[in-house]
Amino acid sequence: MPKIKIPRKSTSIDMTAMCDVSFLLLTFFMLTSKFRPPEAIPVDVPNSRSQIKLDKIMTITVDREGAAYFALTETSDRELLLERMLKKHPEIKLSENQKRAFKGLDMFGFSLREMPAVLNLNPEQYKAYKQRGIPKDSANNELYEWVLQSRYVDPRLKIAIKGDQDASIKDIKLVINTLTERVKIHKMNLITTLAGSSEDRVTPREEEE
Repeated sequence: MPKIKIPRKSTSIDMTAMCDVSFLLLTFFMLTSKFRPPEAIPVDVPNSRSQIKLDKIMTITVDREGAAYFALTETSDRELLLERMLKKHPEIKLSENQKRAFKGLDMFGFSLREMPAVLNLNPEQYKAYKQRGIPKDSANNELYEWVLQSRYVDPRLKIAIKGDQDASIKDIKLVINTLTERVKIHKMNLITTLAGSSEDRVTPREEEE
């Protein structure tokens, strides 16, 4: 008996469900993505060919005028750091709103004396506020205190210096001396721009004791 041939039919795939899933994923990433925030100060870093991935890090930025700025990547570390600094300086009184405002700062460059007034500023006022940097001279080295207390918060924090390419070597050396002579840190990183790219990279550096 001859075989019955079943005629072939073209396969039809319903893509409706796939489109729904695609749009759901797109919406998820749009809502959860965190874009890199704008820096508090413009800093043109020098070029380098070294590449190291940035992770949990403490960054000290020096602008072209020599002002020093401080940053921690983790919000939880900022909260613990502020608690330690307030214990060291009981004369500084902050409200809960001011403490929350500090935790939201990706970078800051003001003295402890200025802190209460600066943290009362709204976002637009803070953006327009001229930060003069964290004191780092020998008579009043608050930068040393921020670095030291950050090490107590998390001793595993990597330390990086981000200096403007037009900054004075003297100002960069003051920061390095604070790390090596005061905090006894001899391993640090220098943040540069990868040659031919606008993305920041980290170059390891070790100071000889």
